[in-house]
Amino acid sequence: MEYQNWAENPKFKNIDPKKLTLIEMLSEQAGSKKPEEILPFFLAVNAKANEMGITFNDDETEIILESLKSKMNPSDIKKIDMIRNFTKMMSEKS
Repeated sequence: MEYQNWAENPKFKNIDPKKLTLIEMLSEQAGSKKPEEILPFFLAVNAKANEMGITFNDDETEIILESLKSKMNPSDIKKIDMIRNFTKMMSEKS
């Protein structure tokens, strides 16, 4: 996975330092994963973050996923896109 300076992303201007550290760790560890391991890895990290009381807003999640998609296989990308579209529709109904 390409090096990315997450702290320089304008959407992360006011991000909690704990979140930024977690995102950087996620990106670094994802770089060593096989394409079919990326989606389960992301879901596991996201669940662990939730247990720690860390949640990501839509912009943060979108940036993370776009970065991870570069290493994912096409079927997992479709799954991610379908889940994101579903959650957006559900949040619009609330």
